[in-house]
Amino acid sequence: MGDNTTDCLVYKADLQHAGTAIPESIAILSEYLRHRDWKQLRVSVLKRNLLKKRSSVTASNFLHAARRRFFVNHSPLPSADLVAHAMVANMSQVAKAQILYPYICKADALVEQAVLRLVKPHIERSFSSDLTKEDVENFLREESSSHPELRSWADSLIMRWARGFLALLRHFGMMESAPSNRLLRPLVRVGAFTFFLLGLLKSGFSPIEVVNHPLWDLYFLKGPEIECLLVEAQAHGWIYYSKAGDVVELKPRYPSLEEWLESGLEH
Repeated sequence: MGDNTTDCLVYKADLQHAGTAIPESIAILSEYLRHRDWKQLRVSVLKRNLLKKRSSVTASNFLHAARRRFFVNHSPLPSADLVAHAMVANMSQVAKAQILYPYICKADALVEQAVLRLVKPHIERSFSSDLTKEDVENFLREESSSHPELRSWADSLIMRWARGFLALLRHFGMMESAPSNRLLRPLVRVGAFTFFLLGLLKSGFSPIEVVNHPLWDLYFLKGPEIECLLVEAQAHGWIYYSKAGDVVELKPRYPSLEEWLESGLEH
């Protein structure tokens, strides 16, 4: 299953240490925004028990996951400061979770590849497709042919990782609640979509590059769905969008992503 692109990726067993950690990530990033200092954030999480965890080891796992996911350059995804700003902005918890999601994928190559090469084909093949724990375990075993690091995983670790991955899909609205294993196309919120749209434009991508960017594959978005979200974002007054044949015009109506987070979401 491997190719030249995926063969160079290193797979790690990180997912089971903190899981998706959606509420914990929102709390950590919101706290970071108060002083924008990693040392102070560490004190808040580990000494002042910001996350209200009984174990310091548990709190430390969430902090390490947050650092790996949000405080590393995952360009062209927006910076940690901007993600933190989004976590206190006027948008739903679902939209905030959808903003966190690609950072989890980009920080964990195995999660990203499982989404793109296992889940995405299942969803695109059928409107009612199941994905079982055994399917995920088989994917891991097949990947071990080109990723020797997976060969050292015990069967118990493979099973735990598979359970954690199915939990991730459920947390992000990509699978029905347990015990069902039916995959779902997530309903992508326009706020989360616009956050990344404006980030890509700010990074210098052309309108057509933005519309066709591989980031949208993580949400299983296709052309018509992307266009609907563009129209919705324009209706909110966040962007200017028009399309005539193959010519796409796409411009932000706010001078920066931060300005949109501060002012645009209030309207």
